[in-house]
Amino acid sequence: MPALASAWWPSSTRPAKTYLNGATISVMPIFVTKASGEREPFDVEKLRRTCERAGASKKLAAQVAAAVEKKVYDGIPTKEILDLILKELEKEKPYIAARYDLKGAIMRLGPAGFMFEQVLGELLEEYGYKTTVHSIVRGACVSHEIDVVAKNKEELVAIEAKYHNAPGIYTGVKDALYVWARYLDLKEGAGKGTCPNFSSMWLVTNTKFSSDAMTYAECKKMKMIGWKYPPKNGLQSMLEAKKLYPITAMRTMDPDSLRKMSAANLMFCKDLVDRGMEELGRLTGISARKLRILQDEAAMVCGMK
Repeated sequence: MPALASAWWPSSTRPAKTYLNGATISVMPIFVTKASGEREPFDVEKLRRTCERAGASKKLAAQVAAAVEKKVYDGIPTKEILDLILKELEKEKPYIAARYDLKGAIMRLGPAGFMFEQVLGELLEEYGYKTTVHSIVRGACVSHEIDVVAKNKEELVAIEAKYHNAPGIYTGVKDALYVWARYLDLKEGAGKGTCPNFSSMWLVTNTKFSSDAMTYAECKKMKMIGWKYPPKNGLQSMLEAKKLYPITAMRTMDPDSLRKMSAANLMFCKDLVDRGMEELGRLTGISARKLRILQDEAAMVCGMK
């Protein structure tokens, strides 16, 4: 008997029916449940592409996609799918699993003792800005605590950071309205000489924006950066382009080492690769044997080994 065609097709190409020995059989789509509660069709091709994006070969990506496809069921939470993907990747290439879990690793930085403002500061430094975290600036009416001030030759930017340590939480239009009102007060303050003349104010989050927030920002020409917003130039893309993978993604990172790394302000895998063993030992107090294991994995995650 010929095999039944897969029911888990991408939503754009899924057939309404399939045929088996001349009989018509309805194919029911499989839906996944996102952290926000929304449902969307399971797309095995999307899964395969995301594995390749993390550095998996076409063969490994297809292998992972096939293994996960066998285990999905209607209504499966995206978190469960992520766990299945990571389990499959870890069997073959643990360092690719670390890259794949970038979003989760960013969320785990908070509990590990790092501030999202630190992440943004180091990220923007990689893009040529000089940054200052947590500044108090006097506007026309009130003082403002600016999460990150970023400066390069062309612009001076004030940044409002909205960090969430759980998926499915949106940064909404109220946040966009709040940031715009603060920017107006800062611009008026600059005219009165109470603060620097900021060229713009950004709203940055590690999750998603609501549709109203995006509409408002586009109307006001206000820059917002979310996990995948703007498309192809969001926070995920910016981090991946500079190979900034948090140490919280590493599979060999134990809780005690993570605590010591946090105390030494070593936030990204790149920080471990760029420093020598002697300096890392002095900063963290971690044994040379353990540091070699951590540094080797960090180099593989960054694609430097």
